[in-house]
Amino acid sequence: MRTELDLPLTNQILHAPAYLESMETLRRMEQDRIFCRHDLAHCLDVARLTLLLCRENGVRAEADIVYAAALLHDIGRVTEYADGTSHDEAGLSLACSVLSSLDCPPDRQAQILSLIASHREGGGGMLEQLFSLADKRSRQCFACPARGACNWEAEKQNMNIRG
Repeated sequence: MRTELDLPLTNQILHAPAYLESMETLRRMEQDRIFCRHDLAHCLDVARLTLLLCRENGVRAEADIVYAAALLHDIGRVTEYADGTSHDEAGLSLACSVLSSLDCPPDRQAQILSLIASHREGGGGMLEQLFSLADKRSRQCFACPARGACNWEAEKQNMNIRG
């Protein structure tokens, strides 16, 4: 039985100064936020749910690509909060900068950026659609004290635990 995933790129991102700085800035910007936060726990939930959804749907996915994209998919929130630029759009350039600093090969960068680009609205291939679905399903609306003030439509809120 395999008990550990090999995630070299993911772990490089996790320790990259630009990533750490972005996540710390995001943490400070969201410290008083009453809604869902975009922290490391959310990122890891997205990665794990994506891989579960892939397994359930017979979709092949490289764990290191999925985890890397999950770590980076919301870092554009820093720019969104600062100037209103959509976080998925702003996140692409920030993610590209982090990946380039790590000498990530262009083909792997393209896979990661594709997941980030489509995480809000889906689209792309099946992996992109499952990544987007995992991002939505990672939210625990059923236990959120701010649910009544949330701008998510009631039909989109996760009121039950689902895989």
